[in-house]
Amino acid sequence: MKKCKIQNLESRICSLRFLLLASGFWLLASGFSQQNIFTAGFQYKPIFSSAFFSTGTKSISQNGIDFSVSQKFGYCAGMVLRRGITKRFSLETGINYVKRNFGMNITDTTFTGKSDFTIIGYEIPVQLLIFLQASKEGFINSSLGLSWDMYPSNIATADTYFKHNSKRHSLFQVSVLANLGYEYRTEKSGYFYVGASYHLPLSYFYLSTIKYEPVQEIAQIKLRGNYLTLDFRYYFHEDPLKPKKKKKKEKKP
Repeated sequence: MKKCKIQNLESRICSLRFLLLASGFWLLASGFSQQNIFTAGFQYKPIFSSAFFSTGTKSISQNGIDFSVSQKFGYCAGMVLRRGITKRFSLETGINYVKRNFGMNITDTTFTGKSDFTIIGYEIPVQLLIFLQASKEGFINSSLGLSWDMYPSNIATADTYFKHNSKRHSLFQVSVLANLGYEYRTEKSGYFYVGASYHLPLSYFYLSTIKYEPVQEIAQIKLRGNYLTLDFRYYFHEDPLKPKKKKKKEKKP
C-alpha cells in the first residue's frame, strides 16, 4: 500500500513538471504588443502517450490475471479565438472535439486478449497567454488556463471472453491547461504556430470495469484523462481594433 502511494505521488509530481516549466516563461515576457488584436483560427493536436507525464498504461493484477488499459494515438481539433488585452497579455478560448483511443489487454496464464475502445469529448478552454519575442517575426509563448470538458456518453464493448464498461465520472469536468510554443507572424498571411500542450483533469474522467468471462474475474481501472499533444495552429491576419471615438455633444445656443 505504501509503495502505491509513493508511485501516485511521483506521477503527480511528473504531471506538474510541465506546468512549472510553462509558468517559468511568464517571467521572461517582452513588451511586444498584441493589444486590441482580435483574431480567429483553427488547430489540430495529435495526442501522444507518455509515461513521464503519467499518460501511459494503467494496469492491475488480480488472482493471476493482468488487466491493463493504455492510451493510444488520438487527436484534438477545433477553432481558436484570441483577444489582445494589454501589451503583454492575450486571452484565448474556443471549442474542441477530442477523440481518445484506448487499448485494453487481458492476460491469463495461457491466454492474452486485446480490444480497443474510443472516448469522445468536447472542450471549451480559457487560457491567458504571454509572449517572448525571439526574432522580428518569431515569438515564444506560454499559457496557463482551465478547460470546461464535456463527455456525452458512457462506453461499452464486449467479446466472447470479456465484457467492458467505462462509466464517465460526470457529464462536465474541469481541467488545467499548460502550453509552450513558437509562433511565426507574417504581415498579411496570419500567424503560424507549433508547440506542445498538457491537459490535466482535476479528477479521473472514466471508471473502466472489465469482466473476464472464463473465471468471472472483475477489475476496475480509473482513467485519469490527462494527455500530451503536439499543437499545430493557424490564426488569420487581423488589424488592431480601433477604439470608438466619443461623439462631442453640441452646445445649445
